[in-house]
Amino acid sequence: MSDDVKTPITLKANRLKNTTIEQHVGDDENRPKNLKANVLPTEGYGLEIDGRVKSQYGTVEAAANAGLELKRKYPFIQIVVFNAKERTRTVVELPA
Repeated sequence: MSDDVKTPITLKANRLKNTTIEQHVGDDENRPKNLKANVLPTEGYGLEIDGRVKSQYGTVEAAANAGLELKRKYPFIQIVVFNAKERTRTVVELPA
């Protein structure tokens, strides 16, 4: 099977009209790499939300700022900054 396969996708705009669009399926290299939630990062700092790593950052400040912003929006979730080099975790808390 070749990499340049087109798969028809049927979209229902309403009950009376069906529209068919051809979508390119192929090259896995062009797709973004998503982080796996059960794999800890090996470098930098990871942001864990409710026990799952959701994003990675190059500095602890960037990870802590992103965690603090999320904590302000959603104070009920558990947010932790994971240091990949030292393999330690720091809980993000809202300032009193």
